[in-house]
Amino acid sequence: MTKIIGHRGAKAYFAENTLPSFEAAILQGADGIELDIHYSKDGEIMVFHDFTLKRMCGIKGAISDYTLEELKAFTVSFKKQREKIPTLREVLVLLVSLEQMHGRQLILNVEFKAGSDLYPGIEAATLNLCSSYLKKEQVIYSSFDHFSLQRIRALDADAQTGVLTGSAMVEPWEYVKKLKANYYHPAYQTVNAYAIEGLTHASIGLNPYTVNDLKVAKLLIHHHANAIITDTPDKMVALRTAYENNI
Repeated sequence: MTKIIGHRGAKAYFAENTLPSFEAAILQGADGIELDIHYSKDGEIMVFHDFTLKRMCGIKGAISDYTLEELKAFTVSFKKQREKIPTLREVLVLLVSLEQMHGRQLILNVEFKAGSDLYPGIEAATLNLCSSYLKKEQVIYSSFDHFSLQRIRALDADAQTGVLTGSAMVEPWEYVKKLKANYYHPAYQTVNAYAIEGLTHASIGLNPYTVNDLKVAKLLIHHHANAIITDTPDKMVALRTAYENNI
């Protein structure tokens, strides 16, 4: 069964990468959530997409220019919503609570916006924190910084990693295997029958982003994609249910 992963939570409806957005995605039936992380100035792991605060908070500067206390004073704005920037620990606590509430195991996809070259030691810190709350099979660590993925594997050979890319790749399964990763996370526009066949044969899970088109999603479900990363978890859950009922 293709899993549904809420991209930055339920991004189409709620302020992205905030606790209400993550909770909404799970309440909509998503199997898990995807989020992005950075360091604060004082080394706290913060959940936020952009390197800078301008788009979501209207504040000048990078997220790493501010301490945790300073970041907590800012507001993430979306439509009429006003939310706070969460820490990764806060999200993990929420996920454990939601698991207990709904009686099901959830997936967390952590995207490193940058690895140790910019944020020294962030891979080890993130691994240690996530392992305090979730089982290894529940967490996927992904990044466009593929050196970061190598560090994750060096730190923990059993950690699950996903290779993020926005480009069509020749024999992507060979590159994923070279990095000893478990999953391939491409922009959905770059996925074709050639890639699906090769990934399937290599037993590499396909987790494309950001899939909001129902026709595209239906094809991916038909071809047994491991997961779909989407801004609209509710629509994708309904589509998956309808597809399974008609098989």
